[in-house]
Amino acid sequence: MNAVQESGASSMLTDLWRRRTHLSHDEMVSIYNLVKSALRSYYPPELQALREDKEELIAQFIYSKVLRLEPGHTESHASDQSAPSSGYAVCAYFRRFLIDCLRSASNQRDVSMEAEGIGEQVDEHAHAVDDPVQSVLMQHGLDEARVRHLARQFIGGLDKYEQLVLAGTLGWCSGGKGGLFGIASRHHIPSYHYRAVKLGVTLKKSAHSEDFAQTKIGRWICNVLGIAISADNQNAILLVLSLLAAESCQSSA
Repeated sequence: MNAVQESGASSMLTDLWRRRTHLSHDEMVSIYNLVKSALRSYYPPELQALREDKEELIAQFIYSKVLRLEPGHTESHASDQSAPSSGYAVCAYFRRFLIDCLRSASNQRDVSMEAEGIGEQVDEHAHAVDDPVQSVLMQHGLDEARVRHLARQFIGGLDKYEQLVLAGTLGWCSGGKGGLFGIASRHHIPSYHYRAVKLGVTLKKSAHSEDFAQTKIGRWICNVLGIAISADNQNAILLVLSLLAAESCQSSA
């Protein structure tokens, strides 16, 4: 779908959503297909902990939350969500629906227990909903304990000067007088600026995400943690950098 078609589909979706309690049969079919299309390549982690398959959950979402056909819904309650202006907004609404389903399943135990460990998985996902750190990391198959462990391994693989550069920018002495220059002077770090660039704690003004991906920290995030260096993963990247900084402090304690 090109940009013009995508814009037209978004406009149509917004219009139909605003009139969703008064749609003709053909318009219902249209909004159904538009929502399905927006969710086609979207696989949030909550899907793994629910017994229904994705197609069934999408159908439930459209029936209950988009078209508002469940008993008890009235026109006065039909506008509790703003009309989505893009497929990304539809994905956000769908994930909110899945989180509600997950909480309900966790509270009522209306989840199949045939698969070994599914109960524990539901508890893990339900907990993650209320834990921002866990929620972000879980999208990449990670948890805080594992990231911290891998961070300690990464720090242990750096030479003493790189560890000091990391500490001077992200870690235990990052707030020290004189910043990185100050710690380089105090610890006699040779070529400290070059080391900082190679490590990834200092970037040139003209640098792009591809440049950061080629640094030691960038390669660790991408190759070891499995998080692609992109704007879409900014929250996860900032989070793992904060955990790396915390482990830098611990390693020098």
